[in-house]
Amino acid sequence: MNIFIAGHNRMVGSAIARKLNKPFLSASKSELNLDNQIDVEKFFEKENPEIVILAAAKVGGINANNKYRAEFIYSNLQIQNNIIHSCYKYGVKKLLFLGSSCIYPKFAKQPIKEESL
Repeated sequence: MNIFIAGHNRMVGSAIARKLNKPFLSASKSELNLDNQIDVEKFFEKENPEIVILAAAKVGGINANNKYRAEFIYSNLQIQNNIIHSCYKYGVKKLLFLGSSCIYPKFAKQPIKEESL
C-alpha cells in the first residue's frame, strides 16, 4: 500500500515514519512545494498514494507565529487545501490530517477548555 507522509523529516512526521517501520512515499521541500497546488497534484498523479498522513506545516514557534501571523496561516491553509483536494481528486482511501497550533493563552487553566480560547 502506498503511504505518503507529508512532513516526514520534521518532528511529528519523522516519529510517524519511525513507528510505521515500512517503506513510504516522501518528498523534501526542494522536491515538492506543498504550497503549490499544481506540484501537489502532479505528485499525487505520479505516485498514486492510497493513504496520506499530513504532518506538514509552516512552523516556527510562538514568536515566529506571532510575528508572521498572516504568512503562517496562509501557507498552512494552502498546504492543507492542496493535500485534501488532491486526496479527493486522486481517490486516496484514507487521510490522517494532524493539525495543531503553538499559540495558546499563556495563563489559561490547564487543561484548556474550548470556551477558554
